[in-house]
Amino acid sequence: MFSDLNKNITIQLLSLLMVLIVGTSGTLLAQGIQFQEKDIDQLAVEAKKQGKLVFVEMYLKGCPHCEALAPVLEENKVGEFFNPKFVSAKYEANAPLSKALQEKKKLHYPEFPLFFFFNADGELIHQASPSDKPTRPEFIEEVIRHANEALSPATRTSSYATRYQNGERNLDFLINYAKYAKTTRDTAQSIALATEFGKIFVRPDDLESTYGFYVISRFINDFQNPMAQYFFQHLDTYRSRHGARPAQDAGENILFQSLYGKGSDKLSSKEITAMRQALESLGVAPNIASMRTILKELEAYFREKNTAAATARFDEYQAGNLLRTTDYAYLMRFFNDKAPDPAYAEKLIGWTDKAIKAVNTYDQNKPEVAELYREQSEAYFRLGKKEEGKKAAEKALAIAKLAKDKPDSYEKQLAKFSN
Repeated sequence: MFSDLNKNITIQLLSLLMVLIVGTSGTLLAQGIQFQEKDIDQLAVEAKKQGKLVFVEMYLKGCPHCEALAPVLEENKVGEFFNPKFVSAKYEANAPLSKALQEKKKLHYPEFPLFFFFNADGELIHQASPSDKPTRPEFIEEVIRHANEALSPATRTSSYATRYQNGERNLDFLINYAKYAKTTRDTAQSIALATEFGKIFVRPDDLESTYGFYVISRFINDFQNPMAQYFFQHLDTYRSRHGARPAQDAGENILFQSLYGKGSDKLSSKEITAMRQALESLGVAPNIASMRTILKELEAYFREKNTAAATARFDEYQAGNLLRTTDYAYLMRFFNDKAPDPAYAEKLIGWTDKAIKAVNTYDQNKPEVAELYREQSEAYFRLGKKEEGKKAAEKALAIAKLAKDKPDSYEKQLAKFSN
């Protein structure tokens, strides 16, 4: 009897053990995507060995969308789809592996999370931005959909240039292409796509819509674009509909890209003045707005050979702003280097005198003071005032020697007055 009882207990224990083993195995198998801690070159080598592609998820610590995505990538169905087809890794945007990828592939991260797909040679073939979905099954399908697009040469983002050349212009395609162009730092294509958006968004209700504001805030990089012009003319509407901070960020991004992006060296003084005024309309204090645009304004005036206007603008600027000695030294050299004629020179002497008088006793022998005297000497030289110019050049050289600043340029300046 006891033998039978022991036998039954043993069978029940073995059955329970089998259940636990099967359950544990199921848990181990349901791991989702198998991520590796490798750089892009190592991933590509592994992918080539296995006849697969490379998948990299880029996430940002603290990003709520990234946090929502994380458990989806652990789903068994996602792993079953990805693991046979991709060698995978996930990088935090600020981690060394991410920085190395950015540097090697010249990538920009426009948003998070991001999916990058590479071929076995390490070439980027597809990029995607997965959207949050209301249910887990829908989210799983969203992730798999992007992987399927990466697997098809016809739907990969690397095919977008051909599709665009063939006339494809639907809004979803243009938005995805704009993301890809931004990520790959294709400035020329970004500008072309911004022009296309300007043709699509024309009616006020479209321009002010969520889609319209999304395009303005992410892809419009030219102040002259009609979407940008409408935005700045209706700032209060955008603030009320989309929030003051997002509207501020969108406006500043447009102006920064316009002032410092491709083609900024061809802007007219009138256009740059309008951008300074647009900064002020965003709520930027006038003196701060001036600080951001002054160099661009001066460059434009010099291109237009309007030295008088450049001189008047800087005179106004320095009167309304507290400039450091180093600021004066740089800007005085800028005038001497860039001005097409000496119409500014008399004013420059006054500006340098003002800057030098403001230097405290303990800083009188610093390199920037020597630079001020050198630039003042050059202004005198251009006015034909040799005695004053020589005196300023001698002062510059003396201070440069005390400051142990390279004396060559100062000696060269003084030599101008030896004839």
